[in-house]
Amino acid sequence: MPTFQQLHKQLVAPVVGALALGALSTFGDWLWAHFLRDGAVLPGVIHGVVIFAALACVLAAPAGTRRAWRVLLPSLPFVGLVIAAAFYPIAMAVGYLNGLLVTWVAMWLSLASLQRIARGRREPISRSLMRGGLAAVGSGLAFWAVSGMWTQPSPSINYLWHFLCWTFAFLPGFCALLFGWLTAAGEPAADESSDGDAHSG
Repeated sequence: MPTFQQLHKQLVAPVVGALALGALSTFGDWLWAHFLRDGAVLPGVIHGVVIFAALACVLAAPAGTRRAWRVLLPSLPFVGLVIAAAFYPIAMAVGYLNGLLVTWVAMWLSLASLQRIARGRREPISRSLMRGGLAAVGSGLAFWAVSGMWTQPSPSINYLWHFLCWTFAFLPGFCALLFGWLTAAGEPAADESSDGDAHSG
């Protein structure tokens, strides 16, 4: 059974990642409230690219390998562009909130898939799919639980509340993707500690 110290080290990356994305997403809410027009496609797509670039950093940093940065940092912003652009026709077809939920789930599944590639495909695909599924379901339920900040917005936005809601929504996904990746010593697990260069040359 893992000790408290081991659990603490395992939870650092998911919690820090959730706080970082919570802060970034809240800053995005502030920009939309003061400077951007609701439904504007180009700012929405740029927003998605920025969020996915931050997600790349959250997933790559705990790995501590050059391979993770090489795989995630170029690919995730592109995936963010595709998902953000897809949101608008999806929302037109199924409604705004359902469109958000669909793209939110797609985000976590894509993160799990690219994370497996960043790990050199050492993780069995079944385990990667399980992580992605848990991330999508856990964060999807959390996202739905706090969706009132969009469906029932108050005239004056409480940005602290938005920050807490965003952090809560991101945390289950990061726990599913990152918990167990690090050893008790706080280093990448043994089968993921190399940067992949030795296998390529």
